[in-house]
Amino acid sequence: MTGVSRAMVYMSGTRVKRTPLQNFLRRTMGIATIIAIIWTLYSIPYTILREERFRVFGEERTTGLVLAVQTDNTNQNDRFSIKYKYVDPDGFARIITAPLPHAIWQKFRPGNRVVVFYARSKPGLARIPGEIQPPFQIWLHNILH
Repeated sequence: MTGVSRAMVYMSGTRVKRTPLQNFLRRTMGIATIIAIIWTLYSIPYTILREERFRVFGEERTTGLVLAVQTDNTNQNDRFSIKYKYVDPDGFARIITAPLPHAIWQKFRPGNRVVVFYARSKPGLARIPGEIQPPFQIWLHNILH
């Protein structure tokens, strides 16, 4: 029988013999994969997903009133925000604090009017133009709209 290759055929009921190193590597890779999947699911920002889901159904534009202009200089970083109030379609006055970049923050003073966009399906979820948002939220917003 020259020139005939002998391929190994495994019949049902026979087990592949693996070395202890192969068994260790397979178990280690399996555990690492499971940990990676759990970490990925844990890392998903579900609050941002919910917010963008509400915004997909549309946003309404209204005008709000700036109540306070605030700075917070913890951790050697200045954070600038404004506190504003707007009235939703149900007649509820909503008060929200929005983080802003310094250039936009400088333009506001208490008593100024501000443009507010709120989600039609959840009026308590509002934002103003120029508000600082996480990069994932901006990316998701661009994809969904």
